[in-house]
Amino acid sequence: MAFSIVQCGSTARGDANVNSDVDMICIWSEEPPDFTRLIHQYGEVTFYSVETIRRMRSKGSLFLAHLDVDGVFIGGDEKLLEELRGFRPSARQVRSLYRSTESFIATLEWFPDCALGELWLCDVLYVALRNCVYCKNAAEGIYRFGYLDALKACGLTHGQINIMLLLREGKYLYRNSTGDSDQVNFEFGSDLAQKACYAVLSETIDIARGGITDWARLSRGDYWSERLVERAIISGEHRDDEFMLKIKNHSYHKRSLKSDISRIVGLHTSGC
Repeated sequence: MAFSIVQCGSTARGDANVNSDVDMICIWSEEPPDFTRLIHQYGEVTFYSVETIRRMRSKGSLFLAHLDVDGVFIGGDEKLLEELRGFRPSARQVRSLYRSTESFIATLEWFPDCALGELWLCDVLYVALRNCVYCKNAAEGIYRFGYLDALKACGLTHGQINIMLLLREGKYLYRNSTGDSDQVNFEFGSDLAQKACYAVLSETIDIARGGITDWARLSRGDYWSERLVERAIISGEHRDDEFMLKIKNHSYHKRSLKSDISRIVGLHTSGC
């Protein structure tokens, strides 16, 4: 049994704020380590086997480049980090990731007509547009994963960066929400969403307030479909409190969320 603990993200870079998470990664080989003991020792930890890391490499994961650039070795067997050393996705892989993320944003169409729906929109756009920023930078050989540094490297104006920072604020509020979001003094609607999309994608994308889920169009296995099911739950089209709890801790529930998606989509398309 061998494992390596790596800290990454804003706490590793030194640009954390009060809302930042402490991102701890465990890469393990051969026999799984004692997950419970490591979580007790290091707090929240996301676990990846070496085999998973290799699959991610083959798919051109920008996350692995992020780990290589920003990751700080904390403990364990440092030799396992050789799986990350110098990794950069190919230009083709970067273009493919950009196109798939851009396609999701372009077909998002609507967000739930409520305060929590606005925060959900911020969260989803934050994740998607940040991915696109990373891809545009990577295509130029720039690997900066601090949010503000990445936005500046991508050439956004001061006003556009302010909108993207507002997007991040909404993301923080969403992830810390407890169900009483109507009391939150925060607004982020269609107009600001359009400006955020244009800042990164250089194209006009309209995202309306309110809509209905087209269940037949949902894939049953990808991350973006999970977010669209989440949207349907917020808008009152489906009820599943357990799913909402799982998606708040996505890295711990990746496998079960896939089966949940298949089940939920099946419930809404079985009569089609």
